[in-house]
Amino acid sequence: MTKPVVSKDFNLEDIRKIREYNSLRHVQMTPREIIEDTRKGAAMVLKKLGKIEQVSL
Repeated sequence: MTKPVVSKDFNLEDIRKIREYNSLRHVQMTPREIIEDTRKGAAMVLKKLGKIEQVSL
């Protein structure tokens, strides 16, 4: 299982790739580990969105 490569425009296909990748990873995790992993990933995405918002202002 390799990490998905997402495009610059981050489209629906990219989201599908990420969801498929995460579902394969999460099979072997406990619910607590899944939540922790999701929060960690969300923090990174929110940080990137904040940078995009600053540029567009």
